[in-house]
Amino acid sequence: MGRGEGSAESGAPGEPGEPGLTARERILAAAEVLFAEHRFDRTSTARIAAAAGVPHGLIFYHFKTKMDLLLAVVQRDRVTTLGELDLPPSDLPPSEKTDPRRAVAELWRHLTVVLGRPSPVHRIVLQELAVHEEIRRRAMESTDAAAAVIAGRLARIFGRDDPTPEQVAAAQLLTFAASMAPLLDQPDHTLVDPDALAALLARGLSPPTPESPPS
Repeated sequence: MGRGEGSAESGAPGEPGEPGLTARERILAAAEVLFAEHRFDRTSTARIAAAAGVPHGLIFYHFKTKMDLLLAVVQRDRVTTLGELDLPPSDLPPSEKTDPRRAVAELWRHLTVVLGRPSPVHRIVLQELAVHEEIRRRAMESTDAAAAVIAGRLARIFGRDDPTPEQVAAAQLLTFAASMAPLLDQPDHTLVDPDALAALLARGLSPPTPESPPS
């Protein structure tokens, strides 16, 4: 690697871009902003390099093609989102073990924040879905991964180790519904009343109550 590339990799203060980030991180950050603002096909790698403050050739040191760069931007957002959804046991609200109805309401509120938060990547995915098959496939994979995490939380809420088919279906519906907020440009709006939703799901997903034997 040449002298200029090594300097860009260090992310030293005083260079263009955000200090403290590696060159790869600055490239990803610049690409995310530019792809969202100008679309993928209209954004040159030279423009991304300029915005990131790195030599143009360094982009192809980290990413084989511009499409690989786009996919890395989407994947980075997916990892962050799943991390915010799949909370460690120590961070789960106490209601997940004690109060199913309240837990579902809290889960829905959390989903509307994490999945409904407008972001440059949301915009990129919506813009490129119809143009690039690989982006459509990655978007579906991200949705499926998020739904799997939510299904696992629903299973815990209702005292199971593994989710039932009904809990999987509920998780898929919740994931799709929460993801609608950016489309409606309502980042802080709860699309469905949390308490009403919790009452509905608590009745439908709770284990059946054993029937009393006939007297």
